[in-house]
Amino acid sequence: MKVGGILMPIVSAITFNLSSIFNVVRTIIDLILVWYVIYVLVTMMRQNMRTMQLFKGVLLILILKMFTSLLGLSAMDYLVDTVLTWGVVAIIVVFQPEIRGLLEKIGRTKLEIKHDNLSDDEKERLMDELVSAITKLSEDQTGALITFERSQTLIDYINTGTKINADIKAELFTTIFWEGTPLHDGATIIKDDRVICAAAFYPPTNQELSPLYGARHRAALGISEITDSLTVVVSEETGTISFAANGKLRKIPRKELRASLVNELDWFNSKEKDGEKDGQKG
Repeated sequence: MKVGGILMPIVSAITFNLSSIFNVVRTIIDLILVWYVIYVLVTMMRQNMRTMQLFKGVLLILILKMFTSLLGLSAMDYLVDTVLTWGVVAIIVVFQPEIRGLLEKIGRTKLEIKHDNLSDDEKERLMDELVSAITKLSEDQTGALITFERSQTLIDYINTGTKINADIKAELFTTIFWEGTPLHDGATIIKDDRVICAAAFYPPTNQELSPLYGARHRAALGISEITDSLTVVVSEETGTISFAANGKLRKIPRKELRASLVNELDWFNSKEKDGEKDGQKG
């Protein structure tokens, strides 16, 4: 009895300590997951100013709710609760395009890039054709929208266009975007080493842009906000070449076009990276 009386408090203490440690670990994991989700959401929303302003507004209301509860301000607390209750419905209605884009970006399917199957000579040839086509379109001030599929599928947008499945040729692009053809009004999508479709349509961005930018630039930004694609835009007013990626638009001088394409598409670095990984394993 004496031994049992001595062991019982020890067993209880150990059980209590294990339970406390488990609760602490669970709380830490919970906090880490919450902060990670917040970090991912903020990273995605930072690409769209309207969505970022929405996030700041919601955060401000939540902070106000916390203070009204702590200070016991019943009337103000009731007002904040009412705003939160009806604000959710208002947010869904007003920011429906942003919410849809965010959910699309989260749910995009990753693809295995197949450029590694091409030889360096073939990659050089493809790059020559692309640079020649885009430069010609720019010089002639022919409006164009060319999208490169990267790790996230563009199948939903490919299905909005006309399927082509053709080789990458400079003459093909100049023909597609000639104003007299029925396929010029829309985007041409390139997947791997093939021109998959033409006349594809994208949801336009909700960002506020300069009047100098038209429908093509808005569409290019729109697709870049919900996928990791690269879109090349040629302005029909000025012939200016722009790249749209990660929700941002930047102008590319003609003399820097090839280097910029090589850098963005990363065609020529994949084998080098694979070689570095093999070397590290060895």
